[in-house]
Amino acid sequence: MMKIKKSMAFLAAGVMMVSSLAGCSGSKTTETAVAAGGTTISEPASDVDGEKPIIGVMIFDYANNYVTYVRNAITTVAGDDVEIQMVDAQNDQAKQVEQVDLMINKGAKVLCVNAVDPTAASSIISKAKAADIPLVFFNRCPSKEDMMSYDKCWYVGNDPYESGKLQAEMAMEAFKNNAAFDKNGDGIMQYVIIQGTMGHPDAVARTAANQETFEKEGFAAELLDTQTGDFKTAASKDVMDVWMGKYGDQIEMVLTNNDAMLLGAIESCKAEGYFGAGDKVMGAVGINALPEVLDMIENQIIIGSIMSNAYDEGMSIYGMAYNALEGKEVMEGIHGELGDMKDLRVPYVPVGKDNVSVARDMYARVLSK
Repeated sequence: MMKIKKSMAFLAAGVMMVSSLAGCSGSKTTETAVAAGGTTISEPASDVDGEKPIIGVMIFDYANNYVTYVRNAITTVAGDDVEIQMVDAQNDQAKQVEQVDLMINKGAKVLCVNAVDPTAASSIISKAKAADIPLVFFNRCPSKEDMMSYDKCWYVGNDPYESGKLQAEMAMEAFKNNAAFDKNGDGIMQYVIIQGTMGHPDAVARTAANQETFEKEGFAAELLDTQTGDFKTAASKDVMDVWMGKYGDQIEMVLTNNDAMLLGAIESCKAEGYFGAGDKVMGAVGINALPEVLDMIENQIIIGSIMSNAYDEGMSIYGMAYNALEGKEVMEGIHGELGDMKDLRVPYVPVGKDNVSVARDMYARVLSK
């Protein structure tokens, strides 16, 4: 009999749904109601030797802030009769490929892979395909060509372009409604963008979405510079240190491809009297709505962040992996629809001072034990 570690809830566009329990065919099954359909986790097929079936979860880097919450969500919703084996590639592509081999040799029934390098996913796909093991990529999406090369391969994540678009819209609205951000009074928003890893698909999409949204809306904005912060706090602080020396008070808005880099930028700017360390004003919008920035949003130290729903993402990853393990239709009981590259996109939620509770509620579920 499968046991669910915790009752699950789905947060869609900031609305929490209530979980329910149901029995079926004489065996106890735990069902969790979710928006527009619900996710159902039923009892897994037993291995002939009586051991728990293994779902292997490969993480690109345990040090990544956001992925930590996805990891927690997976383990929170996973049933006790399924063994989750999770490994850290430490941002090393070669190491991750070796871990895939080891997981296959251990007899894993499904692989869930957060790719170190999504452009090199073909090697992982070929190994899973040769072993006839279902494969669920998440958080970092391979190319459509790679995804379509194997019929038992799916993806769960967000649409990075959407996050950049929402981020730009949040920055525009704040700049229009708060004259203090227009420090030089020219009616033009002077801004900088700190990108993620150079060439990373999410970094490219989010940065392009920022600029294209401003242009499409006819919004007066001047990009002072864009540099890579490699999705890391320390690297972002170094970038911002240089910019503060070069541009200083000319910078009116900071956009970062994720919140880890936003934290680095804020740390740098605090030394110059910004973000609560003095009276100077600068706008800032991140992506992920990590717990570390929620107090700053609530206290209006920064404008906001675009929430990646780690709980929904983790629950969908596990749900699809479990369905594949059971030999069911992979989307059975899961909210949403697959795209043309077999991808499930979890919606983003803009988080500002008026709806910080949406993010806090989501993290309460991710961190529950």
